Amino acid sequence: MVRSPRVNDAVLVGVDVAAAVFYVALYIAFGTFDPADFPPDQPHFGGPTWLAVLVALVIGVPVAVRRRWPEAAWAVSAAGLVTATLLDITLEPWFPTATVLYVIALRSSWRWVVGAFAATLVFSAGTLIASGAEGGTLASAVAVATYVWFVNAGFWVAGVVMRERRAAAAESRRRDAERVVADERLQIARELHDVVAHSMSLIAVQAGVANHVVAQRPEAAQDALRVIEATSRGALTDIRRLLGVLRTPDAEFAPTPGLADLPALVELAVAGGVRVSSDVRVDPRHYSDAVQLAAYRVVQEGLTNVVKHAGPTTCRVVLSEAGGTLRILVEDEGPIAPHPPPAPSGHGLVGLGERAALFGGELEAGPRPGGPGFQLLVTLPAGSTAAVPSAVASAGEESA
Repeated sequence: MVRSPRVNDAVLVGVDVAAAVFYVALYIAFGTFDPADFPPDQPHFGGPTWLAVLVALVIGVPVAVRRRWPEAAWAVSAAGLVTATLLDITLEPWFPTATVLYVIALRSSWRWVVGAFAATLVFSAGTLIASGAEGGTLASAVAVATYVWFVNAGFWVAGVVMRERRAAAAESRRRDAERVVADERLQIARELHDVVAHSMSLIAVQAGVANHVVAQRPEAAQDALRVIEATSRGALTDIRRLLGVLRTPDAEFAPTPGLADLPALVELAVAGGVRVSSDVRVDPRHYSDAVQLAAYRVVQEGLTNVVKHAGPTTCRVVLSEAGGTLRILVEDEGPIAPHPPPAPSGHGLVGLGERAALFGGELEAGPRPGGPGFQLLVTLPAGSTAAVPSAVASAGEESA
């Protein structure tokens, strides 16, 4: 039966109050027995009834508040049991203190956990031996003390075990939360790269073109500036949408890009000075949105690298399926003029490798076999159904 935390707390308090009433009634009964009912050699309480009732209240009432003030409840109840034992009201094995010891072992500091347990053992044994126990023999006193120790130790160990189990569960939740945060950071970094890097690469290329030809060919510079304007507006829109999702969990997601959006990527690469040959031999309807998003990002990253590191050049994009595997190939013929080596700090290929791994696929990136240029090849199982790790992955997912 599932209850709210408030209802659960009320139920636990009700149980404690019922236990306190039971203990009070029990010890009142112990203290008001007729002395004639006891054997002549059996120690018994012969004092006034009011004293027996007072001792019973001191013993039992603290159990009702053991969850709120466990240390004080233990101290009062233990003092009452010491008094009851010395007055021969009862030789009962200190169940009230055992009940409170469980909560102390569960919630209190380790100083209290160890100290209260040790004090209970010492006080119980000392008072039982001092009172003479049953028949006034030391052996019987030791036997009863052992029984008291066994009961209280059982409750105390149960509390410690539960405490450790809760601590282990809390540590597991903490590690899970840290892992989720790390995954979210990785996903955010990957999405920011995918959203921004492609557009910024085109902007950088076109800005270089405009700066180079502005004096001799103003019309070409104007064309480059128009591409920069359109690309930067699209990138700003994507960034705002991504930030909106990060700030507002209920933000509306843009449509997830897929295979149908590849022509737009090709057009942007062409605007960046790359001649692109596109050959898509797969039906988008046969793939989940997550697989299509992964394929889209592969092509996007591949074309971005071509524009950044090899353009102007010729590039080929091929998507095909064979043997139940989606094959995504992006390769170029290398730059016409030597380019400076790329900076080693890029994270695009790392992100693609992680995307491929989500679907049980593989990434191969390196020089193009049989000639100059670079080749990016990603294979994904056609039936893979890996989910995008976070809602962030759906943000900013319109074609740049």
